[in-house]
Amino acid sequence: MRLFEFGVRLGVLATFVLVGLAHSGSVRAESYRDIQKRRPDLFHDRTGLRIARQRAPVPDDIPPPAERVDAKRAAALLAEGAIALDVFGALQSRYDELDGTWLVGKERLSLPGAVWLPETGRGTLAPDIQAYLESNLDRLTKGDKTRPLLVFCVSDCWMSWNASQHMAALGYRSIHWFALGTDGWLENGGTLFPVDPVPVDTD
Repeated sequence: MRLFEFGVRLGVLATFVLVGLAHSGSVRAESYRDIQKRRPDLFHDRTGLRIARQRAPVPDDIPPPAERVDAKRAAALLAEGAIALDVFGALQSRYDELDGTWLVGKERLSLPGAVWLPETGRGTLAPDIQAYLESNLDRLTKGDKTRPLLVFCVSDCWMSWNASQHMAALGYRSIHWFALGTDGWLENGGTLFPVDPVPVDTD
C-alpha cells in the first residue's frame, strides 16, 4: 500500500512539473505543420489557414515574412513606431449594415495605441472584410508595405496567426506576430487600454 501511495504521489508530482514547464515555455509547442497534419479538417485545403476552432493552442512557428515575437520584443516594436493591430473577434461576426459599427459584448482592453480590426483573422474572408482589411492597412501605413506591423489577439487564438498571413499575402513585409496577445502583455507587466473597433465603410 505504501509503495502504491508513493507511486501516486510521484505521478502527481510529475504532472505538476510538466504543467510548470508548459507555463514556463520549456515544453516545446507543436509546429504548424504538425498541427495541420494531425487535424487537416481544421485548415483550408488551399491556403492552409485555420478555418475552425480558432480558440486553441497556437503553433510555435509562422511562415515568413511574419515572425513570432515575445512581449519584450513587442514592447520594443511599439516604442519604435510599429502599428499595433488587434484582430480579436466581435460579439457577432457581422457588422451593422446601416452604419458599419460592430456589436461588442463588453469593453475591449488592448495594447497602447492599438487599432482594432475585428474578424480580419478568420481563415477565409468575405469580400467586404477583405476590403476592410486592405483599406485600413493602406490608411494606417500610408501605403508603406515595409512599415512594421504588430499583430495580436488573445493567447491561444489563431486569428492573429491567420491575420498575419492575410497581411503577408497583401505584400506587407514586416509582420510581427505577438502570439501571447493581450493576455501575455498583461502578464508581463504591460498596461491595457480601452479600444473601439474600426467601423466598416458602408458607403
